[in-house]
Amino acid sequence: MKRLDEGFGPAEAESQGANSPRRALSEMPQTRRAREHCERTGGAVTKLQERLTVAEVCAELRISRSTFYEWRAKGRAPRCIKLPNGDLRVRRVELERWLDSREEVA
Repeated sequence: MKRLDEGFGPAEAESQGANSPRRALSEMPQTRRAREHCERTGGAVTKLQERLTVAEVCAELRISRSTFYEWRAKGRAPRCIKLPNGDLRVRRVELERWLDSREEVA
């Protein structure tokens, strides 16, 4: 597997571990925008930039999948991104914004 930087051999690759900012060419994002983001952040996805699956959102909110889809049908769920394959994703920042908007003063 080729590495992004010259001279980065297998011994160094193993010593760097899984948290190394150096990525294999095959692991690099394919879109220009994603590649530029990886270059700026060293390949790290910040917590606010992550996109959650419906299962992850449901687990975090401790609700059933059917409740999530019921809220979505009623327009009460956080805003979602619909992927070309039909799957949904929720931006972490959008989930946090949605939760903040539902906060009540006690």
